[in-house]
Amino acid sequence: MSVKPFTIATDAARENRIKQRIEDFQWPPKMQLKPEENPWVYGMDQDWLQQFCSFLVNEYSWQATVDELNRFNHFTTEIDGLNIHFIHEEGSGDAPEALLMTHGWPGSVYEFIEVIDRLAHPENYGGDANDGLSVICPSLPGYGFSDAPTRPIGQVSTASIFDRLMREHLGFDTYIAQGGDWGSVVTGMIGLNHGVEKGPDIGKGCKAIHLNMYGLRAHAEPETDAEREWLASSQAIIEAESAYLQLQVTKPQTLAYAMSESPVGAAAWILEKFYSWSDLPLTDGKPDLLKRYSMHALASNLMIYLMTDSFMSAIWFYRGFAEELPHIPPGEKIAVPVGVGKFADTYLSFPPRRMMEGSYNIVHWAEFGDAGHFAAMENPEQFVGALQDFIAAL
Repeated sequence: MSVKPFTIATDAARENRIKQRIEDFQWPPKMQLKPEENPWVYGMDQDWLQQFCSFLVNEYSWQATVDELNRFNHFTTEIDGLNIHFIHEEGSGDAPEALLMTHGWPGSVYEFIEVIDRLAHPENYGGDANDGLSVICPSLPGYGFSDAPTRPIGQVSTASIFDRLMREHLGFDTYIAQGGDWGSVVTGMIGLNHGVEKGPDIGKGCKAIHLNMYGLRAHAEPETDAEREWLASSQAIIEAESAYLQLQVTKPQTLAYAMSESPVGAAAWILEKFYSWSDLPLTDGKPDLLKRYSMHALASNLMIYLMTDSFMSAIWFYRGFAEELPHIPPGEKIAVPVGVGKFADTYLSFPPRRMMEGSYNIVHWAEFGDAGHFAAMENPEQFVGALQDFIAAL
């Protein structure tokens, strides 16, 4: 299978057009808030967004992001008519395991910028070179540097594409898969449908999965007070936070036209989720986004969407979910070993362990603070430690 080297390019003309649109944006009147109110409870904080846009126009450079990403080896390969982009960093040691890491929305491969080298070359961080992993980070179809499909596809199709990437195009007989957000659904489907015990090539395929979000779900009735409390709490959070999801699942095209025209709108839509879903330190009693992320990191992730014009095709992935409906069928179970990294995700949290064990072969369960939904970006060292502990337990 043809695998071609790929280099992320600069595009000064496009970058300048984006910045000019931001400069030309007509800001609406500010909401008048009470002194004690946190403006983020109404959505994007306009003062914060104006500060961010000023940084993006006056200080941010796409070239700096390109340089960060291009220090790794990038490739593309065609699968099912789509050029799939991926980072492939060969691991240290004599026989490094292959690790497939899948991002979600509103993230990108940039989420892994600080963990790839730690996982591939642990000796650079005081670890053992023989624990190195060959790390493969693809861009989801329609995201970033991967081709957009001609119509929505979802997580079942993507799991098949990524399994073929690992086995047919890169030649790994077995591999470990990891994912959060949409990546947790794709990874779950890989474990379910493409595990080493499935298919015509028994012993080849995905040998274990690690999840840092409860994405792929199966029905489990709560039995204890703690389980009923989790269910009630998670349902309340989804009701309060999932308006974006309902829109992106049902009417993605309507949203796409607005966001394709307005980089300020896209920034508000994407960065509000980093505020709402991250585990943020406090300033004066209020969560502070810039105590967890740098302006540059937030701008880099956003600009991958804007520079590749992929906002529309990325949210198609939600409609793909509605059309493919990935789930664990009644009576079935993900048989490969499963590790759970339960971070302080305020949106889609894991249930008590018993509620997952009927559908997942859980062999490792670890709980963490000081990182939330975007764990690899929020606390790279802790995220890497969680994954290394799981792999050691295997």
